[in-house]
Amino acid sequence: MTMRLPLLLAGLLLFSGHTALAVDQPNSALVAQLPPQDSAGRMEFFNRELDRAEQLYDNLMFDEADRVADMTIARINAFLGQNRGIEGVDEIEAVYTARVNQLRQLKAFKAAAREQMERDGAANYDQKRAARERKLREQREHQYRMAVEARRIAEARAARWWSIWAGRSYSPILIFN
Repeated sequence: MTMRLPLLLAGLLLFSGHTALAVDQPNSALVAQLPPQDSAGRMEFFNRELDRAEQLYDNLMFDEADRVADMTIARINAFLGQNRGIEGVDEIEAVYTARVNQLRQLKAFKAAAREQMERDGAANYDQKRAARERKLREQREHQYRMAVEARRIAEARAARWWSIWAGRSYSPILIFN
């Protein structure tokens, strides 16, 4: 028994986690023929699209990568189905099956890496909370000291005029030294 169209079944269930059932067809239908003329161009397109999906997974763009992979797998399955009777199709199918399995493993690897990166980032953020709070407190204290200093400078400049205008000397109230 040989497995036929595992890409179709694996592609449709690529990221759902369900197992695919094999479709059996007899090998006697294989005929020594040349592949279709457009096969090289179509296969090059499939490879570029699978490379693109791989790059998207590598860049943690899972939704777009899933979309590209699913579309490409559907096209590959249609291509393989059209050429099922041509000799060598099983080997071509095996290559594409391996590529799809590689994509599945890359997605799992990158998803785990992203989750770990998020956990590390959260831990780092929490770890540096005390330093951030201390820095903010120091910044507020500095701003208050600068405001006190600006007030003192203004008082010193206006001391003579204050007593003339207010009829008494200025008496400052200090809240923080």
